[in-house]
Amino acid sequence: MRVADYDAFVGRSDYSANRSIEDRKAVAIYGISAEIGSVISAVKKKLLNPNSEHTWNIANPEIIEEVGDVIWYCFALAQVANRDRGFNILAYDISNLKKKLGASNHASEEIRRALDPSKRKAFLSAAEDFPSDAQTLTFSDYQNTAFLTARTADRTLVEVCLAVLWQLGAELLRHTLPESERDLNRSVVDRPINRVLGEIAWHLSALASSYGLDLGEVAKRNMTKVAYRQNRDNPTPLHDVDRLEDERFPRLFEVSFVEVDKGKARMYYKGRQLGDDLTDNAYDNDGYRYHDVMHLVNAAKLGWSPVLRSLLGIKRKRDRQIDEVEDGARARIVEEAVIKAIHSEGIRLARVDAPNDESVNQMRLFRTRTDISSRFLNIVRSFVVDLEVHDNKHWEWEDAIVDGHELFFQLRQEGQGTVTVDLENREIRFSPLVSIDLDGRVAGLGSNSQPLSARAADEQGLHLEEGNEFARAKSQALELAVLEALGLETCKKGELSIEDLGSGRISVKAEGDVKRAMWDREIIAFRTSFARSHNTVHCTALAMSDRA
Repeated sequence: MRVADYDAFVGRSDYSANRSIEDRKAVAIYGISAEIGSVISAVKKKLLNPNSEHTWNIANPEIIEEVGDVIWYCFALAQVANRDRGFNILAYDISNLKKKLGASNHASEEIRRALDPSKRKAFLSAAEDFPSDAQTLTFSDYQNTAFLTARTADRTLVEVCLAVLWQLGAELLRHTLPESERDLNRSVVDRPINRVLGEIAWHLSALASSYGLDLGEVAKRNMTKVAYRQNRDNPTPLHDVDRLEDERFPRLFEVSFVEVDKGKARMYYKGRQLGDDLTDNAYDNDGYRYHDVMHLVNAAKLGWSPVLRSLLGIKRKRDRQIDEVEDGARARIVEEAVIKAIHSEGIRLARVDAPNDESVNQMRLFRTRTDISSRFLNIVRSFVVDLEVHDNKHWEWEDAIVDGHELFFQLRQEGQGTVTVDLENREIRFSPLVSIDLDGRVAGLGSNSQPLSARAADEQGLHLEEGNEFARAKSQALELAVLEALGLETCKKGELSIEDLGSGRISVKAEGDVKRAMWDREIIAFRTSFARSHNTVHCTALAMSDRA
């Protein structure tokens, strides 16, 4: 793996590239420090395992991934800190090692004494013209050369690497402190960022060598991981693309959410209730009753939702095994568990950001994609390892989490809404307007007439949609007809908001007494009609319920 290729990749994949230089530096420093902690955690599990005597030097995927993450942030920080000139971390470190071995001070003498003479000689020879060509330099070239200067070996070297990496992370964090704090806290030295990065690279390389890993392969796997999350050009094919229409998700459909009582909501699809009534199932009113929107998001972004597939009656029954494994009860339980795990992680992160805010359950969760770590995505995907959705890419899961919680927040804020699911374009859209073509009974009837002035009637003739006065009269007649259908004569300001959608369809948003009247009469939707005599606008409103 060529270092120049990896460096270019980091530049292309740096998600903070559009932020200020100081922000980018902080992101990279915090990233290095956090990932060093993750490396230590991953290695610690190996070292403290009861069977570690025989397995401590066998790297697992977690160790490889965490080392790769530190490498990425090191290159990102090097690019920010040296933006006016090219900088090669690995070549810089070899140059410093060569100077250190040739210096005439106590530390250099101790290093020379600790090194095997043959390895010291081999290093000095290799370092003489290192690198011979910066453009062709590979991670392996650096790793093989740098490891010649290792003063310890085996498990001792691993423990040295962990301790020193922790210290180096602390050094970098000092660069984020104000000058006054750096002066007051001198337990860690101040050194240039490039020097620290070089030493981090050495200890990561030594750690890789201790585990028999090729540092270039670690970097290559890191590239694959980062690209897998960022390359959004080729979504995973829909999992039911080869099924007949009655066993496929509709490619474009709408589901409406309506609040039907305090703490209770209901979903509607094609004029009929979809599933059971939704409640929070919690002591606090945290809005979790709207979590079923996540099933819609999973369908839109992942092409997967065994729960929604069951609700829509489109299970793939022609294939008994798929029906049982992919669309059966166990898969539905897994999806609910995934959604709950994601929601819990969102709440945890919100509490970290606002530990004393009692309204954390009402916050927008996963406000930025950086809230979602690759580690967490791997945990989520481990839930579905034996299901078709495991084929979906990291970025598709990321989209489902971010977009889903945005819709979840909007639904909690509005208390109602219509969600449009577009599987072909992998999109999901939200509108606070709700108009359900309900197949139910009439629960209330209201009508009202509003006069037009003689002048307005004469000027407007039979053009029903012309003129401000006609619009005012129509709006007032509509509001009063709806109130009468609810058994009300009037309402307070802000308790009733009506959006005329045309063709007799309206969206009603109710508060206070108006909302209570709708709940008491179990009213879900309205049908309206308008008529006009020469100087009067007439409106009739039918309040509809789907309860017997």
